[in-house]
Amino acid sequence: MKLFKYLPIAIVIIISQSVNAQWENPFLGLTGRQIQCFAYVNSTILSGTDQGLVRSSDNGYYWVSAGSGLPYTNIRALILTESSAFNLLAGMVSGRISMSTNYGDDWTAFPTDSVQLPFLSNIYCILERSNSSNYLVGTEKGVYLLPHYYPLSTWVPINAGLPSAETKVRVFVEKDGEVFAGTNGGVFQMNGYDWVQKNTGLTNTNVTALASIGGFLFAGTSQGSIGGVYISSDNGNNWTLSLNDAWISSFLTLGSNIFAGSVGNGIWRSTNYGNTWTQINDGLGSGAYNVLSIGADDQYLFAGTVSSGIWRRPLSQVVTDISDDVNLQPEIFSLEQNFPNPFNPSTKIRYSIPAAPLSLGEGQGVRLVIYDVLGNEVATLVNEEKPAGVYEVEFNASSLPSGVYFYKLQAGNFVETKKLILIK
Repeated sequence: MKLFKYLPIAIVIIISQSVNAQWENPFLGLTGRQIQCFAYVNSTILSGTDQGLVRSSDNGYYWVSAGSGLPYTNIRALILTESSAFNLLAGMVSGRISMSTNYGDDWTAFPTDSVQLPFLSNIYCILERSNSSNYLVGTEKGVYLLPHYYPLSTWVPINAGLPSAETKVRVFVEKDGEVFAGTNGGVFQMNGYDWVQKNTGLTNTNVTALASIGGFLFAGTSQGSIGGVYISSDNGNNWTLSLNDAWISSFLTLGSNIFAGSVGNGIWRSTNYGNTWTQINDGLGSGAYNVLSIGADDQYLFAGTVSSGIWRRPLSQVVTDISDDVNLQPEIFSLEQNFPNPFNPSTKIRYSIPAAPLSLGEGQGVRLVIYDVLGNEVATLVNEEKPAGVYEVEFNASSLPSGVYFYKLQAGNFVETKKLILIK
Protein backbone atom coordinates (compact mmCIF):
# COMPACT_ATOMS: atom_id res chain seq x y z
CA MET A 1 0.00 0.00 0.00
CA LYS A 2 2.83 2.39 0.80
CA LEU A 3 4.31 1.81 -2.62
CA PHE A 4 1.12 2.92 -4.37
CA LYS A 5 0.67 5.82 -1.98
CA TYR A 6 4.03 7.44 -2.72
CA LEU A 7 4.62 6.40 -6.34
CA PRO A 8 2.46 9.20 -7.89
CA ILE A 9 4.39 11.79 -5.87
CA ALA A 10 7.69 10.42 -7.17
CA ILE A 11 6.42 10.66 -10.74
CA VAL A 12 5.38 14.28 -10.23
CA ILE A 13 8.81 15.15 -8.87
CA ILE A 14 10.60 13.55 -11.81
CA ILE A 15 8.38 15.30 -14.35
CA SER A 16 8.79 18.62 -12.55
CA GLN A 17 12.58 18.33 -12.57
CA SER A 18 12.55 17.55 -16.28
CA VAL A 19 10.31 20.49 -17.16
CA ASN A 20 12.18 22.96 -14.96
CA ALA A 21 15.69 21.88 -15.98
CA GLN A 22 18.16 24.64 -15.11
CA TRP A 23 21.29 25.49 -13.14
CA GLU A 24 21.48 24.22 -9.57
CA ASN A 25 23.87 24.55 -6.62
CA PRO A 26 23.45 21.30 -4.69
CA PHE A 27 26.43 21.83 -2.34
CA LEU A 28 26.51 25.06 -0.35
CA GLY A 29 29.78 24.36 1.46
CA LEU A 30 31.84 26.33 -1.08
CA THR A 31 29.97 29.61 -0.63
CA GLY A 32 32.40 32.48 -0.07
CA ARG A 33 35.21 30.94 -2.13
CA GLN A 34 36.53 32.12 -5.47
CA ILE A 35 36.24 29.15 -7.84
CA GLN A 36 39.18 29.73 -10.17
CA CYS A 37 39.73 26.62 -12.33
CA PHE A 38 38.58 23.09 -13.14
CA ALA A 39 40.10 19.82 -14.33
CA TYR A 40 38.30 16.58 -15.17
CA VAL A 41 40.19 13.33 -14.74
CA ASN A 42 39.48 9.70 -13.94
CA SER A 43 35.74 10.23 -13.29
CA THR A 44 36.52 13.05 -10.85
CA ILE A 45 36.01 16.79 -11.30
CA LEU A 46 38.63 18.91 -9.50
CA SER A 47 38.37 22.61 -8.73
CA GLY A 48 41.03 25.06 -7.61
CA THR A 49 39.80 27.80 -5.29
CA ASP A 50 41.34 30.60 -3.24
CA GLN A 51 40.85 28.39 -0.18
CA GLY A 52 42.18 25.08 -1.42
CA LEU A 53 41.62 22.24 -3.85
CA VAL A 54 38.27 20.41 -3.82
CA ARG A 55 36.99 17.45 -5.77
CA SER A 56 33.76 15.63 -6.49
CA SER A 57 33.22 12.04 -7.59
CA ASP A 58 29.44 12.38 -8.00
CA ASN A 59 29.20 14.99 -10.78
CA GLY A 60 29.44 17.99 -8.45
CA TYR A 61 26.69 17.03 -6.03
CA TYR A 62 29.11 16.90 -3.10
CA TRP A 63 32.64 18.35 -2.80
CA VAL A 64 35.46 17.38 -0.42
CA SER A 65 38.86 18.91 0.28
CA ALA A 66 41.85 17.46 -1.57
CA GLY A 67 45.43 18.43 -2.27
CA SER A 68 47.60 16.87 0.45
CA GLY A 69 51.08 18.33 0.06
CA LEU A 70 50.18 21.56 -1.73
CA PRO A 71 52.23 24.42 -0.21
CA TYR A 72 49.53 27.06 -0.80
CA THR A 73 45.75 26.99 -0.85
CA ASN A 74 45.24 29.68 -3.51
CA ILE A 75 45.11 27.57 -6.67
CA ARG A 76 44.93 29.46 -9.96
CA ALA A 77 45.58 26.76 -12.59
CA LEU A 78 44.99 23.02 -13.00
CA ILE A 79 46.01 20.96 -16.03
CA LEU A 80 45.87 17.28 -16.86
CA THR A 81 49.22 16.25 -18.34
CA GLU A 82 50.30 13.47 -20.66
CA SER A 83 53.59 12.80 -18.90
CA SER A 84 54.45 9.27 -17.80
CA ALA A 85 55.95 10.69 -14.58
CA PHE A 86 52.87 12.60 -13.32
CA ASN A 87 49.31 13.34 -14.40
CA LEU A 88 48.27 16.71 -12.90
CA LEU A 89 49.88 20.10 -12.37
CA ALA A 90 48.60 22.85 -10.06
CA GLY A 91 49.73 26.48 -10.22
CA MET A 92 49.45 28.65 -7.12
CA VAL A 93 50.54 31.97 -5.68
CA SER A 94 54.17 32.84 -4.89
CA GLY A 95 55.51 31.09 -7.95
CA ARG A 96 54.62 27.59 -6.85
CA ILE A 97 53.78 24.64 -9.08
CA SER A 98 53.10 21.14 -7.75
CA MET A 99 52.60 17.82 -9.49
CA SER A 100 50.51 14.76 -8.67
CA THR A 101 51.02 11.17 -9.73
CA ASN A 102 47.65 9.95 -8.42
CA TYR A 103 45.15 12.39 -9.95
CA GLY A 104 45.26 14.92 -7.14
CA ASP A 105 45.38 12.81 -3.99
CA ASP A 106 48.96 13.83 -3.15
CA TRP A 107 51.26 16.56 -4.44
CA THR A 108 54.97 17.33 -4.58
CA ALA A 109 56.89 20.32 -5.93
CA PHE A 110 57.46 20.58 -9.68
CA PRO A 111 60.20 20.13 -10.71
CA THR A 112 61.81 20.46 -7.23
CA ASP A 113 61.65 22.90 -4.32
CA SER A 114 65.00 24.44 -5.21
CA VAL A 115 64.00 25.49 -8.72
CA GLN A 116 60.50 26.85 -8.26
CA LEU A 117 59.67 30.08 -10.06
CA PRO A 118 61.26 32.92 -8.08
CA PHE A 119 59.63 36.02 -6.62
CA LEU A 120 56.31 35.69 -8.42
CA SER A 121 53.01 36.51 -6.75
CA ASN A 122 50.61 34.63 -9.01
CA ILE A 123 50.64 31.84 -11.54
CA TYR A 124 47.72 32.29 -13.92
CA CYS A 125 48.05 29.45 -16.43
CA ILE A 126 50.09 26.40 -17.46
CA LEU A 127 50.41 24.93 -20.96
CA GLU A 128 51.89 21.58 -21.92
CA ARG A 129 53.05 21.90 -25.53
CA SER A 130 51.67 19.30 -27.91
CA ASN A 131 54.21 16.95 -29.48
CA SER A 132 56.90 18.00 -26.99
CA SER A 133 57.81 17.83 -23.33
CA ASN A 134 57.93 21.61 -22.89
CA TYR A 135 55.82 23.52 -20.37
CA LEU A 136 54.90 27.21 -20.42
CA VAL A 137 53.74 29.14 -17.36
CA GLY A 138 51.97 32.50 -17.44
CA THR A 139 52.60 34.66 -14.39
CA GLU A 140 52.32 38.20 -13.09
CA LYS A 141 55.80 38.76 -14.47
CA GLY A 142 55.73 37.28 -17.93
CA VAL A 143 56.23 33.78 -19.34
CA TYR A 144 58.54 31.03 -18.13
CA LEU A 145 59.56 27.94 -20.09
CA LEU A 146 60.60 24.54 -18.79
CA PRO A 147 62.40 23.05 -21.82
CA HIS A 148 62.17 19.44 -20.60
CA TYR A 149 61.07 17.84 -17.41
CA TYR A 150 63.94 16.44 -15.37
CA PRO A 151 64.42 16.70 -11.59
CA LEU A 152 67.11 19.38 -12.03
CA SER A 153 65.46 21.41 -14.81
CA THR A 154 65.04 25.15 -14.26
CA TRP A 155 62.49 27.62 -15.57
CA VAL A 156 63.71 30.06 -18.23
CA PRO A 157 62.05 33.50 -18.76
CA ILE A 158 60.98 34.14 -22.37
CA ASN A 159 59.58 37.65 -22.46
CA ALA A 160 61.14 39.25 -25.55
CA GLY A 161 58.40 41.10 -27.42
CA LEU A 162 56.05 41.46 -24.46
CA PRO A 163 55.28 45.03 -23.31
CA SER A 164 57.42 44.74 -20.16
CA ALA A 165 58.85 42.35 -17.60
CA GLU A 166 55.74 43.04 -15.52
CA THR A 167 53.31 41.81 -18.20
CA LYS A 168 50.50 39.72 -16.71
CA VAL A 169 50.12 36.57 -18.83
CA ARG A 170 46.73 35.13 -17.88
CA VAL A 171 45.95 32.46 -20.47
CA PHE A 172 47.48 30.31 -23.22
CA VAL A 173 45.89 28.52 -26.15
CA GLU A 174 47.56 26.28 -28.72
CA LYS A 175 46.06 26.31 -32.20
CA ASP A 176 47.46 24.16 -35.00
CA GLY A 177 50.77 23.94 -33.15
CA GLU A 178 51.02 27.71 -32.61
CA VAL A 179 50.95 29.19 -29.09
CA PHE A 180 49.01 32.36 -28.29
CA ALA A 181 49.12 34.22 -24.97
CA GLY A 182 46.45 36.52 -23.55
CA THR A 183 47.92 39.33 -21.47
CA ASN A 184 47.06 42.71 -19.99
CA GLY A 185 48.70 44.13 -23.12
CA GLY A 186 46.73 42.11 -25.67
CA VAL A 187 47.30 38.89 -27.62
CA PHE A 188 50.79 37.67 -28.51
CA GLN A 189 51.91 34.78 -30.70
CA MET A 190 55.00 32.78 -29.83
CA ASN A 191 57.73 32.90 -32.48
CA GLY A 192 60.66 30.77 -31.38
CA TYR A 193 61.58 32.32 -28.04
CA ASP A 194 60.05 35.72 -28.85
CA TRP A 195 56.51 37.06 -28.82
CA VAL A 196 54.75 38.93 -31.66
CA GLN A 197 51.86 41.27 -30.89
CA LYS A 198 48.50 40.44 -32.52
CA ASN A 199 46.23 43.33 -31.53
CA THR A 200 44.80 44.74 -34.77
CA GLY A 201 41.10 45.39 -34.14
CA LEU A 202 41.41 44.48 -30.46
CA THR A 203 39.99 47.68 -28.96
CA ASN A 204 40.29 46.28 -25.43
CA THR A 205 43.72 44.73 -24.81
CA ASN A 206 43.10 43.49 -21.27
CA VAL A 207 42.76 39.84 -22.33
CA THR A 208 41.56 37.38 -19.71
CA ALA A 209 40.44 34.40 -21.82
CA LEU A 210 41.46 32.66 -25.07
CA ALA A 211 39.99 29.75 -26.99
CA SER A 212 40.25 28.05 -30.37
CA ILE A 213 37.46 26.25 -32.21
CA GLY A 214 36.60 25.58 -35.84
CA GLY A 215 39.64 27.44 -37.18
CA PHE A 216 38.78 30.60 -35.20
CA LEU A 217 40.51 32.27 -32.26
CA PHE A 218 38.42 33.83 -29.49
CA ALA A 219 39.72 36.47 -27.07
CA GLY A 220 37.78 37.51 -23.98
CA THR A 221 38.54 40.89 -22.43
CA SER A 222 37.54 42.63 -19.22
CA GLN A 223 37.26 45.93 -17.37
CA GLY A 224 36.60 48.19 -20.31
CA SER A 225 33.69 50.11 -21.81
CA ILE A 226 34.41 48.53 -25.21
CA GLY A 227 35.12 44.88 -24.71
CA GLY A 228 33.79 41.37 -24.52
CA VAL A 229 34.49 38.58 -26.99
CA TYR A 230 36.61 39.20 -30.09
CA ILE A 231 37.03 36.74 -32.98
CA SER A 232 39.88 36.20 -35.43
CA SER A 233 39.71 33.99 -38.51
CA ASP A 234 43.35 34.58 -39.53
CA ASN A 235 45.40 33.46 -36.53
CA GLY A 236 45.09 36.72 -34.65
CA ASN A 237 46.15 39.09 -37.42
CA ASN A 238 42.77 40.83 -37.30
CA TRP A 239 40.04 40.86 -34.63
CA THR A 240 36.37 41.84 -34.68
CA LEU A 241 34.05 42.35 -31.71
CA SER A 242 31.49 39.55 -31.47
CA LEU A 243 29.92 40.04 -28.01
CA ASN A 244 29.83 43.23 -25.98
CA ASP A 245 30.33 42.40 -22.30
CA ALA A 246 32.28 44.32 -19.69
CA TRP A 247 34.12 41.34 -18.17
CA ILE A 248 34.68 37.99 -19.88
CA SER A 249 36.52 35.72 -17.45
CA SER A 250 36.78 32.33 -19.13
CA PHE A 251 35.99 30.11 -22.12
CA LEU A 252 35.13 26.45 -22.56
CA THR A 253 34.69 24.67 -25.89
CA LEU A 254 32.63 21.48 -26.19
CA GLY A 255 32.15 20.14 -29.69
CA SER A 256 30.83 23.02 -31.78
CA ASN A 257 29.76 24.98 -28.69
CA ILE A 258 31.75 27.74 -27.03
CA PHE A 259 30.80 28.97 -23.57
CA ALA A 260 31.92 32.32 -22.17
CA GLY A 261 31.90 33.06 -18.46
CA SER A 262 31.15 36.65 -17.49
CA VAL A 263 31.57 38.51 -14.20
CA GLY A 264 28.17 40.16 -14.05
CA ASN A 265 26.23 38.48 -16.87
CA GLY A 266 26.56 34.77 -16.14
CA ILE A 267 27.16 32.27 -18.95
CA TRP A 268 26.98 33.00 -22.69
CA ARG A 269 26.86 30.30 -25.37
CA SER A 270 27.42 30.33 -29.12
CA THR A 271 26.72 27.38 -31.39
CA ASN A 272 27.80 29.11 -34.60
CA TYR A 273 31.39 30.19 -33.96
CA GLY A 274 30.47 33.50 -32.36
CA ASN A 275 28.05 34.68 -35.02
CA THR A 276 25.38 35.00 -32.30
CA TRP A 277 25.36 34.57 -28.51
CA THR A 278 22.64 33.69 -26.01
CA GLN A 279 22.65 33.66 -22.22
CA ILE A 280 21.92 30.31 -20.53
CA ASN A 281 21.34 31.55 -16.99
CA ASP A 282 18.08 29.80 -16.08
CA GLY A 283 18.13 29.06 -12.35
CA LEU A 284 21.28 30.99 -11.44
CA GLY A 285 21.05 32.94 -8.20
CA SER A 286 21.88 36.65 -8.33
CA GLY A 287 25.40 36.16 -6.96
CA ALA A 288 26.05 33.32 -9.38
CA TYR A 289 26.05 35.72 -12.33
CA ASN A 290 29.66 36.54 -11.36
CA VAL A 291 31.38 33.62 -13.11
CA LEU A 292 35.16 33.16 -12.88
CA SER A 293 35.62 29.73 -14.47
CA ILE A 294 33.83 27.07 -16.50
CA GLY A 295 34.42 23.31 -16.47
CA ALA A 296 32.77 20.07 -17.51
CA ASP A 297 32.78 16.37 -16.81
CA ASP A 298 31.02 13.73 -18.89
CA GLN A 299 27.54 14.75 -17.68
CA TYR A 300 27.51 18.34 -16.39
CA LEU A 301 28.65 21.85 -17.21
CA PHE A 302 30.05 23.68 -14.16
CA ALA A 303 30.15 27.41 -13.41
CA GLY A 304 32.65 28.55 -10.79
CA THR A 305 31.61 31.85 -9.24
CA VAL A 306 33.22 34.69 -7.28
CA SER A 307 31.53 33.82 -3.97
CA SER A 308 28.43 31.70 -4.69
CA GLY A 309 30.10 28.31 -5.02
CA ILE A 310 29.92 25.87 -7.92
CA TRP A 311 26.78 25.56 -10.01
CA ARG A 312 26.03 22.75 -12.42
CA ARG A 313 23.73 22.06 -15.35
CA PRO A 314 23.30 18.86 -17.43
CA LEU A 315 25.28 18.92 -20.68
CA SER A 316 22.25 17.49 -22.45
CA GLN A 317 20.49 20.85 -21.92
CA VAL A 318 23.21 23.12 -23.24
CA VAL A 319 25.41 21.23 -25.73
CA THR A 320 24.02 21.28 -29.26
CA ASP A 321 25.25 20.96 -32.82
CA ILE A 322 25.99 23.90 -35.09
CA SER A 323 22.91 26.02 -35.81
CA ASP A 324 21.23 25.04 -39.07
CA ASP A 325 20.73 28.64 -40.16
CA VAL A 326 24.44 29.42 -40.30
CA ASN A 327 26.58 28.47 -43.30
CA LEU A 328 30.18 28.92 -42.18
CA GLN A 329 33.05 27.49 -44.19
CA PRO A 330 36.40 27.31 -42.39
CA GLU A 331 39.24 29.31 -43.87
CA ILE A 332 42.00 26.96 -42.69
CA PHE A 333 42.49 23.34 -41.69
CA SER A 334 42.13 22.62 -37.99
CA LEU A 335 42.10 19.61 -35.70
CA GLU A 336 40.53 20.12 -32.29
CA GLN A 337 41.20 18.37 -29.01
CA ASN A 338 38.95 15.40 -28.46
CA PHE A 339 36.19 15.60 -25.85
CA PRO A 340 35.92 14.22 -23.31
CA ASN A 341 39.58 13.65 -22.56
CA PRO A 342 40.38 11.43 -20.70
CA PHE A 343 37.55 9.21 -21.94
CA ASN A 344 35.98 5.80 -21.46
CA PRO A 345 35.15 4.25 -23.84
CA SER A 346 34.04 6.86 -26.42
CA THR A 347 35.18 10.35 -27.35
CA LYS A 348 34.49 12.80 -30.18
CA ILE A 349 37.00 14.46 -32.51
CA ARG A 350 36.16 17.58 -34.52
CA TYR A 351 38.09 18.85 -37.53
CA SER A 352 37.69 21.53 -40.21
CA ILE A 353 38.32 21.40 -43.96
CA PRO A 354 38.64 24.75 -45.82
CA ALA A 355 37.27 25.55 -49.25
CA ALA A 356 40.59 25.27 -51.09
CA PRO A 357 40.27 22.19 -53.36
CA LEU A 358 43.09 19.73 -53.74
CA SER A 359 43.96 17.74 -56.83
CA LEU A 360 41.16 15.29 -56.07
CA GLY A 361 38.50 17.63 -57.48
CA GLU A 362 35.71 19.20 -55.48
CA GLY A 363 36.29 16.92 -52.51
CA GLN A 364 39.47 16.68 -50.46
CA GLY A 365 41.20 13.45 -49.46
CA VAL A 366 41.08 13.21 -45.67
CA ARG A 367 42.56 10.59 -43.32
CA LEU A 368 41.98 10.54 -39.57
CA VAL A 369 43.84 7.68 -37.91
CA ILE A 370 44.41 6.53 -34.31
CA TYR A 371 47.86 5.24 -33.26
CA ASP A 372 49.23 3.71 -30.08
CA VAL A 373 52.42 4.94 -28.39
CA LEU A 374 54.51 2.55 -30.53
CA GLY A 375 53.17 4.06 -33.73
CA ASN A 376 50.90 1.14 -34.60
CA GLU A 377 47.66 2.05 -36.36
CA VAL A 378 44.76 0.88 -34.18
CA ALA A 379 41.80 2.54 -35.93
CA THR A 380 40.98 4.46 -39.10
CA LEU A 381 38.13 6.89 -38.47
CA VAL A 382 38.09 8.72 -41.81
CA ASN A 383 39.59 7.79 -45.18
CA GLU A 384 37.64 9.50 -47.95
CA GLU A 385 37.11 12.74 -49.86
CA LYS A 386 35.42 15.54 -47.94
CA PRO A 387 34.02 18.89 -49.12
CA ALA A 388 34.71 22.04 -47.13
CA GLY A 389 33.05 22.03 -43.72
CA VAL A 390 33.28 21.17 -40.05
CA TYR A 391 33.09 17.50 -39.14
CA GLU A 392 32.82 15.45 -35.97
CA VAL A 393 33.59 11.75 -35.63
CA GLU A 394 33.21 9.43 -32.66
CA PHE A 395 35.99 7.08 -31.58
CA ASN A 396 34.97 4.01 -29.53
CA ALA A 397 37.94 2.41 -27.78
CA SER A 398 36.08 -0.29 -25.88
CA SER A 399 38.36 -2.98 -27.33
CA LEU A 400 41.60 -1.16 -26.44
CA PRO A 401 43.54 -1.08 -23.15
CA SER A 402 43.96 2.07 -21.07
CA GLY A 403 46.79 4.35 -22.10
CA VAL A 404 47.93 7.28 -24.23
CA TYR A 405 47.01 7.27 -27.93
CA PHE A 406 47.50 9.69 -30.81
CA TYR A 407 45.13 10.83 -33.54
CA LYS A 408 46.49 12.26 -36.80
CA LEU A 409 44.61 14.26 -39.41
CA GLN A 410 46.12 14.34 -42.90
CA ALA A 411 44.58 16.29 -45.80
CA GLY A 412 46.82 17.29 -48.66
CA ASN A 413 49.90 18.96 -47.18
CA PHE A 414 48.19 19.52 -43.83
CA VAL A 415 49.20 17.09 -41.08
CA GLU A 416 48.48 17.48 -37.37
CA THR A 417 48.66 15.06 -34.47
CA LYS A 418 47.16 15.29 -30.99
CA LYS A 419 47.10 13.05 -27.93
CA LEU A 420 44.14 11.40 -26.24
CA ILE A 421 43.97 9.39 -23.02
CA LEU A 422 41.86 6.27 -22.44
CA ILE A 423 41.20 5.46 -18.78
CA LYS A 424 39.16 2.38 -17.95
